[in-house]
Amino acid sequence: MNPAGEPGRTPVPAPVAEWSVMIPTYRPDEALKEALLSAQAALERAGAAAQIEVVDDASPGIDVAELLRGWGIDGVSVHRRAANGGLGECWNTCIERSTAPLIHILHQDDAVHPDFYSRMTAASRDYPSALMFFCRTRILDHTGSWLAPLHQEQEGLLPDWLASICTKQTVYCPAVVVRRATYESVGVFDPRLRYIIDWEMWIRIAAAGPVAYLADPLASYRVHDGSESGRLLAGGQISSDFVIGIERIRRTLFAAGRRDCLKLAVNYACEVSGAVTWGHEAAGRSHVAAKELLVAFRHFWWGMTPLLFLKHLKRYVKLRLQARREMRSAA
Repeated sequence: MNPAGEPGRTPVPAPVAEWSVMIPTYRPDEALKEALLSAQAALERAGAAAQIEVVDDASPGIDVAELLRGWGIDGVSVHRRAANGGLGECWNTCIERSTAPLIHILHQDDAVHPDFYSRMTAASRDYPSALMFFCRTRILDHTGSWLAPLHQEQEGLLPDWLASICTKQTVYCPAVVVRRATYESVGVFDPRLRYIIDWEMWIRIAAAGPVAYLADPLASYRVHDGSESGRLLAGGQISSDFVIGIERIRRTLFAAGRRDCLKLAVNYACEVSGAVTWGHEAAGRSHVAAKELLVAFRHFWWGMTPLLFLKHLKRYVKLRLQARREMRSAA
């Protein structure tokens, strides 16, 4: 409809969003403010029309919309889930509510650098066959920061990325952009998983098609004990998560005709199960450490290299003896 007194004027349509920046949150603090401001600044620099939405996983006693108003943050919508569903369900709600062809799930305690969206927008056009894009990541903790390993020197499609990602999880969530069409094809996150929920998805996407990489660090990932990974580590639930995840990965790899990658994934699961035992032992939880290794032995013995098998066996015997000593001391 033309405004009165201005015949022939054509209304300017609202810009079609190129980006959906979705921020899953639960009991947010000031880190959410930093994440949102970093995204808004990077989108403005890119000149990109975007949907920015915070998806609250039913945080108790917190009105996230009011929190954003108090911070003076505009242009961000807030959706509150009816009930807490955990990591996977909240991430999947982000995907379901997204509207743009490029989807970035930015976690509440992470951030993007100023050129993130401009560089990712360019990559999405330069590599039209790529199903997913990710960049090098700067990792932060209470001691400082460091850069994640470099996958290749130059920007571009990664050769045989499926074998690489099965060998080790080196992709950090804030660095990842996925096309809407990719999620529509491979499906959403498996809500049964927690510690390896992202790794399983990256493998699913890699099995479906090419993945592009940007060698510059354009995102920051924060490591802290209060994270979901930290809680799972403390609870001794890592190996059990791998058991569920490896079965799904097995089906993915077999369907893609890449059975050769399964032992790579299993060997990585066993390496992680062994690595987490050191923290448990130092904290006087040798019984938890032994449990992690026992689960790995029961389910993944067939995929271990002989050297890793012997290493884990010696470690398990030591932990069992240590656990008995701890129990006697506590009695």
